[in-house]
Amino acid sequence: MRHRLDLIWRAFGTGLFLAIIGVGGSLLAMTVFPLVAVLTRDPDRRRRRIQYVLHMSFKLYCRAIHLLKVADVRVVGRERLTDLRGTMIVANHPSLLDVVMIMAAVPNVQCVVKGGLWKNPFFRLTVEGAGYIRNDVAPEALMQACIDTLKAGNNLIVFPEGTRTVRGRAMKLHRGFANIAILAEADLRLIDITCEPPLLHKGNPWWKVPATRTEFLMEVGERLDIRQFLGYRYRSLSARKLVGVIEAHYAEKFGHGRVGTGSEAVDRLGAEARGFGA
Repeated sequence: MRHRLDLIWRAFGTGLFLAIIGVGGSLLAMTVFPLVAVLTRDPDRRRRRIQYVLHMSFKLYCRAIHLLKVADVRVVGRERLTDLRGTMIVANHPSLLDVVMIMAAVPNVQCVVKGGLWKNPFFRLTVEGAGYIRNDVAPEALMQACIDTLKAGNNLIVFPEGTRTVRGRAMKLHRGFANIAILAEADLRLIDITCEPPLLHKGNPWWKVPATRTEFLMEVGERLDIRQFLGYRYRSLSARKLVGVIEAHYAEKFGHGRVGTGSEAVDRLGAEARGFGA
């Protein structure tokens, strides 16, 4: 009976926290962010303040998931993320909480989001104010926007598979993110994310929770100095070398892919930019 109640609670809690993302985001967009926009004229300061509000909101969100025993959320090496500047954050993509966990751990980070959010007057204030990059522009423009934001000293989240990570399948990375890092001369910080047992993964409805409580674990790994990939005659060779190093890292870490989740807007970064540099 106790086990049954635990399953019911975790299924209810999973749905509740999914709903909170939408409802909470709408409330912030209608209250806090307009206030920040009115009180902060300087665009750079306004961007930093909105990013910080999102960071603290997601930090509280992850903490609540853990305290209410819907799932366990753990970060190892969080201190490696506190002073990042102009860094590409590269992660595998096993769960719906990937972006949330990274944003909860990094105070100043940008990502690629759905262009449709710019049509909503409230969410436009959020995504535009935070400096996020819209995904419905031409591939060349998307790539250039990513390069520009990194050169400006902003951090950028990238899922280099360009789609969801799939358990049992070798991770195949697109080259677009590597070309962006090389052109921006941006260092990379690798993140390894696991979700065991799987929850909110591809093809599985949110109410089908596993028999035991899931642990979302984010391990902040090594920093890749981009300078070691810049000395080649052709950029395509530099990009292949960089992709090879990261593929080898994930192959050693996981041995295979892991189940992913529904699509994320940020996934398009790899897919849209993958044609560049070959």
